[in-house]
Amino acid sequence: MCGIFGFITRQGEGPEIARLRRLAWITQARGEHAFGLAWLNESGTIQTFKRPGPAQNYLGELERCRDAIIVVGHCRYATHGSPSDNRNNHPHPAGAGQFVHNGVVNNHEDLIERYGLRPQTQCDSEVLGLIMARCPGTINQRAAWAANQALGDLAVLAVWRKPARLLVARRGRPLHFGLAAHGYYFGSLPDGLPGRPQPVTDRTSRVLAYQDGELALVGQPIALGPGGADVGGAQYDHPNTLQNQEL
Repeated sequence: MCGIFGFITRQGEGPEIARLRRLAWITQARGEHAFGLAWLNESGTIQTFKRPGPAQNYLGELERCRDAIIVVGHCRYATHGSPSDNRNNHPHPAGAGQFVHNGVVNNHEDLIERYGLRPQTQCDSEVLGLIMARCPGTINQRAAWAANQALGDLAVLAVWRKPARLLVARRGRPLHFGLAAHGYYFGSLPDGLPGRPQPVTDRTSRVLAYQDGELALVGQPIALGPGGADVGGAQYDHPNTLQNQEL
């Protein structure tokens, strides 16, 4: 059981740091083994921070996200890979992006063998990013395909640049959102979210993009399958089937 939280701007303003700190503190109830962040600032640079130990030890680091247009955070309850080896902690890379994951990829060893992956950590979550980076298509198509290979419930938040994009995916694990005047906040738990928090629609994956002062949904949400099978995977075996897009 891990916890994730996040933010995306609506008009270019950064998050409320006090709210981010509260979300991190609340999310810590779902995992105290490690804490991590990835954020995209206005200059278009993705930065990361992760350390062993509970979120309460690192709340001051959230000050670095004051001018961020996207933030994703993780409170880890370790299942695979010691948190003392910081490489095992979240966020993990997905191509040029960074993601945080709540859940267990129960078949991660099978996926490593099946796709010839070369993980750099002992964390099962890493395989999701490795699979996404090897699949053609849009970010949402890649994410949905990767999720459908993974056996186990999940919730994922991920960030990419050029343009600024936030992936929001959920299957079984809790994930909620709340709307403030300056942006959307996300959290495994509804406590601490602004407005009237609502659950993200289950078994869906979607991408929000902020560009030229506007926030928009990219394409349509994709329905996620139960996982653990090559659901729709055959069409991705051929690079020319889908429009290739930098990940």
